[in-house]
Amino acid sequence: MKRLIIFIILLLFITSFAYSADFGLMVNGKVENDKDVFSFNPAFTPWFSMYNGKGLSLYFSGLLSLSYTDDHSGNGSWENPVSVVPELSRFTINYRSGQKFLLEAGRIIYTDTLGIAASGFFDGARMELQMREGNISLGAFYTGFLYKDTAKIKMTEGDVENYNSLWDWDNFENYFAPKRVLTTFRLNTPFGQTSEFSAEIIAQFDVTENENKLHSQYTMLRATFYPLNTFMISSGFIFETKQDETGEFFFALGALANLRIDLPTKTRNWFGITAKYTTGSSEEISKSFLPVNSVPQGVIFQNSISGLALIGVDYNIKIINNLLADCAFRYFIRTFDDPLMEGNLYGGELWASLTWQPLDDIRATFGAGAFFPGLGNAYPADTETMYKISAGLILSL
Repeated sequence: MKRLIIFIILLLFITSFAYSADFGLMVNGKVENDKDVFSFNPAFTPWFSMYNGKGLSLYFSGLLSLSYTDDHSGNGSWENPVSVVPELSRFTINYRSGQKFLLEAGRIIYTDTLGIAASGFFDGARMELQMREGNISLGAFYTGFLYKDTAKIKMTEGDVENYNSLWDWDNFENYFAPKRVLTTFRLNTPFGQTSEFSAEIIAQFDVTENENKLHSQYTMLRATFYPLNTFMISSGFIFETKQDETGEFFFALGALANLRIDLPTKTRNWFGITAKYTTGSSEEISKSFLPVNSVPQGVIFQNSISGLALIGVDYNIKIINNLLADCAFRYFIRTFDDPLMEGNLYGGELWASLTWQPLDDIRATFGAGAFFPGLGNAYPADTETMYKISAGLILSL
């Protein structure tokens, strides 16, 4: 692996003696407070970029995170057993030939066409080819070198056990995410001037050492319409198939719908509606829809999309040139019967935030919200409202 990295860096220098390079440091401080915990999370991100002027570029960034927690008892401490977490945040080598061909390799960002099955950083390579009829994208990725808390892979009981296990510098093996291999194929093609069709297939292979392996495949279709310049409608469907170590076959379904309207006002603002749905099961985890990454669907409500339906409303407004505000409401519903809970309605979450960016290298954020289990029937009647307050400051040096 080290030899490969050295070879790639040498190749960048050989291809052209004329290149531009830049580097810097981003400092991010985030403070959060809720009913149970106060936390302070500073992070430092050094980065380096280079471009040779002939379509070849390199970007590298690391991440060093710290975590301080206090359970409101007055006995706060740096989180144990590890308070300092190092990560290779992003390492990308790009080659672009005009507007028709892109080759990207390293630790890159990938999101499926629906944003339901897989999203985040992955190690691997992706190729995109633009044609008159549309564009084709191919990718191959691996997850075993990612930090597990960033990857959030919880497809099997073994994955969940790995995610919950503590790691320290003497037991660094528990740092990594479960080993998965993904291959992707995507086709995007326009229909006239006002619509686009997308189709994607993902194959996920479980290469962990767990006894209970689970392989999965995702087939996605999405259609997007722009009947007006300020109006967008999108809907999609996903079909998941799975096989465990015995060869037993399972399947699950999911759907997505989006609507966005750019409001005709002097101030830039938009209104959106989102709906998501996936099937679930209380019998076995493998019978539910299982995304590769278990991304929380709310800021306070931490359940993933597995076995969940949600309806959301968003409003975003640019108050002045450097001040943005957004407000979102999400209502969460369980899509299967769970004998351990009273009903299927989890409740609603309201979240609002402000983003102020007076300069290109300074950005401050503030957010506040609450999750209301009383709006549903899944939790006991005496469950209290959960709240969170968050503030952050990002400096680019």
